[in-house]
Amino acid sequence: MQIVQICSAMQRYPAKLLLFGEHVLLLGAPALSVPVETFGGHWEWHSPDTPMRELDLKLLEFARSPVLRGVDVIDTEALENDLGLGLYFDSNIPTGYGLGSSGALVAAVYDRYAKSKSDDPQVLKQIFARMEAYFHGHSSGIDPLTSYLGKAVKVREIQEVETVQQQDWAPHGPVVFLLDSALPRHSGPMIQWFQTQAQKPDFFNLLKNRYLPDLEETIGHWLEGELDPFLSKAAEISAFQFEHFSPLIPESVREIWARALARHKNVHFKLCGAGGGGFVLGFAATKEEVRFLADHHPLIFPFEKNRPHE
Repeated sequence: MQIVQICSAMQRYPAKLLLFGEHVLLLGAPALSVPVETFGGHWEWHSPDTPMRELDLKLLEFARSPVLRGVDVIDTEALENDLGLGLYFDSNIPTGYGLGSSGALVAAVYDRYAKSKSDDPQVLKQIFARMEAYFHGHSSGIDPLTSYLGKAVKVREIQEVETVQQQDWAPHGPVVFLLDSALPRHSGPMIQWFQTQAQKPDFFNLLKNRYLPDLEETIGHWLEGELDPFLSKAAEISAFQFEHFSPLIPESVREIWARALARHKNVHFKLCGAGGGGFVLGFAATKEEVRFLADHHPLIFPFEKNRPHE
């Protein structure tokens, strides 16, 4: 069957940032994922006699895997053949940092090698979840969906997905930053810890009665562009995660997180993805308020197109 080629060879697949909803998404809680154009990947070609890099070999293993071959819509034979001819995925998305490096790759594979394509976000999410399970053992499909659509995606009850548009912030929006923990991240143990905790009645009730309502309101304020209410709720999310998600917080940032809670009332941290390492996500009222963090960790401002790094 001929491959449907909607995208161009240089189609770029952005990274994603799960602003809200990490872990509790699997419990049916709302979540908001947004594309991050600062990072991304696209297909490129090198000469067939160029030795395969480690990442190329991993992509070849993915092409040959029973997981991907079990997704009937993907032409794995064509993918494997092109990889042998010098195709590779050129990406600057850091691996293991919660920015969806595997999600961008999955979106790119689907876009290039789907024998037929769906335009239904819920159908796409299911396909992407099956594909990305190869990398993580389990996937919601949200990362690839965000990268594929290049739009903000709101999720509710796991399966209900819709693209959304944020209202303009007036007069100025919050500063969004990523703090590099300088620690490697392994999603599996983090997810397992949370799932085990969520089975305990006391922890589950905390999530249901306190955390999830705050999360819902935070997402609403973000989408409506309501700065002060958003920052107020972000502070509550930060305090809750520090108290109850402590094993998920990278060891290298716990002290600075505690310092922000105690002394910097307009700087708010939260987990970025599964936690445990990689980036930690933060919000602040102004950029000046986060200057002190740069003395401790590298900072990235993901939505600043010209100067994302500090």
